[in-house]
Formats: sequence, structure tokens, C-alpha cells
Amino acid sequence: MELLIKSFFGCFAIALLLSCCGLFNKAEQNDYPLPVPSTVTIADDLEAQHKILLAFAQCYPDKIRNVEFLDNDWTMLVNGERFYYAHGRFLSEDMRGYWEEYLPYDFYAYPFTGTEAQRRVFLENPVYSVGSSFLFDALYMSPNEDTSWDLQEKYNFFGVKMLVHPYIKPKLDSVAEHIRAAMNEDISISEWIAELHTGTPSFGWTWRVIAETSRRSNHSYGIAVDLLPRDLGERLTYWRWNEGNTVEINRTNYYMPPESVIRIFEEHGFIWGGNWALIDTMHFEYRPEILMLNGLYNKN
Repeated sequence: MELLIKSFFGCFAIALLLSCCGLFNKAEQNDYPLPVPSTVTIADDLEAQHKILLAFAQCYPDKIRNVEFLDNDWTMLVNGERFYYAHGRFLSEDMRGYWEEYLPYDFYAYPFTGTEAQRRVFLENPVYSVGSSFLFDALYMSPNEDTSWDLQEKYNFFGVKMLVHPYIKPKLDSVAEHIRAAMNEDISISEWIAELHTGTPSFGWTWRVIAETSRRSNHSYGIAVDLLPRDLGERLTYWRWNEGNTVEINRTNYYMPPESVIRIFEEHGFIWGGNWALIDTMHFEYRPEILMLNGLYNKN
């Protein structure tokens, strides 16, 4: 795993992707280096590709299996459907020949550790974790809105009622159990729960694409939740709502769950949007492979 992370995060070939978004020009104008934000450019590193697929298989053992090298590419079965790495596009056998028509998945560095100035570059020139929706469509058996809607189940998370995919319900149950257990030692947890908004805009499932991309949001699969307070007051939360405001994240400027809550979510395979370059402090989503590829998650 250490070799994978070094190979990924030490790879400045990401310049191609960033230059397409204007990021390197912006960085030169401001005369400071950019952190390496992604793990996209590993097209020739078969060992790294293998480890990505093994991470998926380990994180989703009941959904992904049979990681094999076939037809000169790493492959895996996702709910019985074979996907090829396909230059980072994750496509079926019929589609892999058209890989250039799609953007690659980005197994990005988590958490973001850049400076405030570097974060502002990303906010002004956003780079998304893009890629086709085919892999997650198959993983969560949600190729369209109606099918996804039919799969969702009602869930109550500390009074916040939402729809979520049945796959993450037991994981959220365990998150809630551990949060309750931590309340005795962390009074901020009770305060956080008490201020949660129990209706919209706190929510789970909703069918939509990520803004300015063609890829579906993980809310579309019911594996992401937004947890907001009844009143933000003067606090910030989502970067698109924060134009012109400070990008320094602290508990004075931003609405933030307690550190213990964030840690519990991460221990259960959820990443927190406050640890992204594009800030979203209300957001949690189930992405254990991102945590594992950053050395932050061990599947028991």
C-alpha cells in the first residue's frame, strides 16, 4: 500500500489534467506550487492498477470479486458484470474500446492538506472526481432514476429522516451506535445532534448529477448524506454557497460536526466533504476505497 500511495501522490503527470482546467497557469500567476490533487495518471503502472481493483474487492467483498488480468488489462466482476480498468475509465468489455470518450476516475488525495492559497486555486478552477457513472451504476444496481428510487429505504439518523440505499443502512446503524457511545465523553456530540435540521435540506437520496459534470452524484445511489443544522447563522458549509468568503476552515467560520463524529464516520468507510479541496462540511459519503488507497481504512 505504501508503494501505491507513493506512486500515486508523487506523480506530477497530473499536469495534463490540471492544465486542461487552467490550474497550472493560475498557479504560475500566483507563484506557489500546487499539491498533487489526484491519482488519475497511472495509465502505465499495472501494479498500481492492480492495487486499485484489489482495494475495491476488499471494500465491497459481497459485490466485487474475481480480480484478474485479462485481455491485457486488469478486470473485476461487479455484481456479476465484468469491468475493465480501461485506462482508468472502468468500462465493460463492449465499451472498453471507446475509453477515450470518457474521463477517468480520480482516486484523489484525502484529506486535502494544501494551504489556504492552494485551496483557493481549486475553488476558482474546480477539478472534480469525474468519470463515467457505469461502475457505480453496476455497484449499486441503479442504472436509472426509477430503479434507484425503488431500491431506497426510509432511514432515521438522529431525527433526520431520509432515503438511503439498503447497502449502507447497517453501516449507518453502526455509525449511530458508536456516536451514542461517544456522547458520554464528548458533550459536543449532543450539542451537534440537538441542532441537526430534521427536514430538507438535510437529506440522503436524490437523483442528480454533480454540478458542471455528467457524472451522477453519490446522492443518486443513496450512499451520501447531508447533515445540516437548523440555523447556519454566520457559518459557511458548501463551497458553491461561499463565493467571495474565506476558505480557511475552522469552527468559527464553518459549520462542522465534532471531530469525534467525523472520525467515527471515517472508521466506517465514509469520507467527509470538509476534507476535500472543494469544501462541503455537511456531506458524508460511503467511499471506503478512497480511504483505503490513502492508507486510512482497513476492512475488518
